[in-house]
Amino acid sequence: MTSPRGTVFRTNPNKDFLRRGYDTGHLERLFRSLGRPLKYLGLPAWEMLDILEWDEYLSRFTTIEREENQQHLMFLRANVKDIEHRLYSLYGEFDEILLTGRDQYGKMPEWPYDVVNLDYFGGLLYSDFSRPQAIRKLIRNQATYKSSFLLLVTQHIRDCDTSGEKKSFLDDLRRSLKNSSIDAQMHGAIDRIIDWYAEPGTPDAARQALYLNMLLRDVGEAEYFDVTSRPAILYAGTGGAVMIHFVTDFTFRPGISHKVGSSQPIADVLTFSVREAHDGASIRDRHFPPNI
Repeated sequence: MTSPRGTVFRTNPNKDFLRRGYDTGHLERLFRSLGRPLKYLGLPAWEMLDILEWDEYLSRFTTIEREENQQHLMFLRANVKDIEHRLYSLYGEFDEILLTGRDQYGKMPEWPYDVVNLDYFGGLLYSDFSRPQAIRKLIRNQATYKSSFLLLVTQHIRDCDTSGEKKSFLDDLRRSLKNSSIDAQMHGAIDRIIDWYAEPGTPDAARQALYLNMLLRDVGEAEYFDVTSRPAILYAGTGGAVMIHFVTDFTFRPGISHKVGSSQPIADVLTFSVREAHDGASIRDRHFPPNI
């Protein structure tokens, strides 16, 4: 699957509900914790619906747009909404900007950020693994400034896992969990839950949810962040595409050189249900892994 560059973003009731009824609460919590407006980096599309929804919590915001006509519409909308003076816009592909440090005109992101909203049209895994690498670079950049942040990621449930990345990930996770478990009696429980994720009949949404949550946890801990993940949420997006949504806290722990052990037990992440936004009004559990 290639990234659908020609796709035009359209919101819908489930997306609106997640933005307003779920994500806003997390931004408000961070806003109150820091006691100041939040600096934003994201892929908001030209309508900037997330920025306008969260305006009272935001200060300056950096947007990334890869289509010239869409960037022009974004500037016009910012002008109409009287927020153009707070807008810093980068042009190009998000992954390339993160990996190279510059957009197509040589402009650089204004690190660090308090909230990062990566609302992708495409999936997570492509043959060059540029998207996971870009997310790693994002976390490392935040760590350079010792800056805690809130990360929101939305992506297509389908990706291009032609190399068997998720299978390899599950094999490595099984070994890692067994090697770190002092109690050998836990090995059976570890096998049961990893076998469930590996089963062909298990929805790929569950594997993708675990894969990204563990990727964020592993990279974050190595960069001195205490990582708090949450169950992924499915919803029907543009053109009926099934999207999956993540919200993760990264709390920087200064004054250490060892890998952080997150406060959230890893068993919680392994046994998260996959949830679903329903009828633009509620969130319900949909897929349940076995308990440990």
